[in-house]
Amino acid sequence: MKLRNIALTGLLAMSFCILGGCGSSSNSTQTEPQPQSQPQPQPDPPTLAESLQVLLDNTVGEDVPGVLLHVEGPEIDFTGAAGLSDIETQSPMQIYHQMPVGSAGKKATALLVAMLHEEGLLNIDDLISEYLPASILSNIQYSDQMTIRQLLNHTAGVHDYLDSDTAGEWFAYGIETVGQLKTDINALEFIYNKPAYFEPGTGVQYSNSGYLLAGLILDEILGEHHSVELRNRVLIPLGLNDTYYGGIENELGTSISGYILEDGQMENTKPFFESVGVADAPLVTTASDLSKLLREIMTDDTVITEEIRELLIGEASMVETNYGFDFGLGLFEDNILGQQVYHHGGAEVGYETRNLYFVDDDITVTLFSNCHGYTACDEKTEILIQQVLAKL
Repeated sequence: MKLRNIALTGLLAMSFCILGGCGSSSNSTQTEPQPQSQPQPQPDPPTLAESLQVLLDNTVGEDVPGVLLHVEGPEIDFTGAAGLSDIETQSPMQIYHQMPVGSAGKKATALLVAMLHEEGLLNIDDLISEYLPASILSNIQYSDQMTIRQLLNHTAGVHDYLDSDTAGEWFAYGIETVGQLKTDINALEFIYNKPAYFEPGTGVQYSNSGYLLAGLILDEILGEHHSVELRNRVLIPLGLNDTYYGGIENELGTSISGYILEDGQMENTKPFFESVGVADAPLVTTASDLSKLLREIMTDDTVITEEIRELLIGEASMVETNYGFDFGLGLFEDNILGQQVYHHGGAEVGYETRNLYFVDDDITVTLFSNCHGYTACDEKTEILIQQVLAKL
C-alpha cells in the first residue's frame, strides 16, 4: 500500500503542476521537496533449525513434559530440547539428556549377533536348541525348530512377554521388585508354556521374547553378559559415548524421568526401568547417539561391513508383514513420503522414541518424549513427528 500511495502522490503533484503552471517564474511559490517513505526491510525467514525448535516449544506443556529432537543430514545438524526432564524438580530438558529407548535398542542387539556371525562365533541360521539348555527350551513351544534369524525378524512365533495376557503380570512383578535387577531370563519366564503364535517360519508376529532368547544365546556364547561385548564391539568403536546398557551399566549414566498419567496424576516410571536390563530394550542413550547408531548401521564401511549390513536388512532377513512395512533384523523397511526409510522406534511406559533414516536424502531423525501411554501425550507427539517430517 505504501508504494501505491507514493504513486498516487506523484500523480497528484503532476496534476497540480499542469493546472497551476509549475515552472521557474519568479511569481511561482517554491516548496521544499517532501521525503518519500522508504520500504521497511523485512525480517529474514526463520531457519530450518529455528522452525524445528518452535515445533518443540509448542508441543511441551501439561500433557507432554519434555521432548528432544536430533536431525542430521547433508545440510543440517540440529539438536533441540524443550520442556522438563523432571516434573518434581522442574529441571529443564537438555540436549545431552539420556533416556531408555525401548525397542529402538533392538538394532544394537541384532548388530552384535550379526558381528558374531561374521566372526564365526555363531551361525545365524542355527537352531536355538544348539545354544540354550533344556531348562529353557522345554518351556518354549517349537524351540527345537526356530533359528536365531527367526528370533530377530519375528518369524519364530514365540509368545511375546509384553502381549496382553502376560504384560500385566510382568509389570506388577517389576514394580514389586524395583531396585532388584531383572534380566532376560526373568522376563522370559512369564511366557513359559504359553502357546506359540505359529510354527517357526510360517508367519510373522512381532515378539519381544525373541530378543530375550537372543540375549541368552549371546550370554552362552560369550561366557558373560552380552553387555560387555556390546560395549566393546559396538558402543566404543562407533563412538557412542553417551550410551549404556540399562539396568546393567547404570553407573555409566543417568536417565531422565518418564511419565504416565494414572488417575489424573503423573507417575514417574524411571525407577522401574532402572531395575530392568533386557536384550529387547537394552539401551539408555541420547537422541544424537541413537541417530548415530542408525546412521552408522546404514552407511558405515569400517566397523560395520557390507556383509553385516546384508545380514540385518538383506533379502534373506527381510520379510513382508501386515504391519505396513517389512521386518529385518532390528530394523523395519518402509516407504514414508515417497522415500525409502529404515526405522525402529520404541514405546515404553513413560517414554517414546522415534528413530528414522531417509535413504534418498541421507537424513536421520530421532525424537524423544518422556511420556507415553496416555492419549494426550501420544497424540501430541504423533503430531510433532509429522510436523517435523513435513518441515524436512
